Amino acid sequence: MLMNGMPLTQICQKPGSPSLSKVYEWIRTDKEFADKILTARKIAAQTYLDKMITELEAADNKNIMVIREKLHHYRWMASKLISIYGDKQEVKVDQKIEITWNQDDDKTYENEIKNVSESSVAST
Repeated sequence: MLMNGMPLTQICQKPGSPSLSKVYEWIRTDKEFADKILTARKIAAQTYLDKMITELEAADNKNIMVIREKLHHYRWMASKLISIYGDKQEVKVDQKIEITWNQDDDKTYENEIKNVSESSVAST
């Protein structure tokens, strides 16, 4: 049911279903169950997008704004659950830059002045 797009709150209200708080407790304590819920929600997000394509094709002037708003919501939800619909892509660069100073060829202004004055003292 969750994979077909039915909200978890509605599923838990059905007779014979566990309470919403019990399901949240299972999600918190059972990693495998939490992973299954997440997978079902990802599939549901894709199901919502598929339904929206059908609704958009059947839209008319009277309901286009409602359809557009629903599509916006489902698209946002899919961007959070399904990585291919994400808002942005992140590029990680792991690069090391090393800067070293060679003391023998130090051409700073201070060292050039020092070298000139040492050479003039040595020549006298």
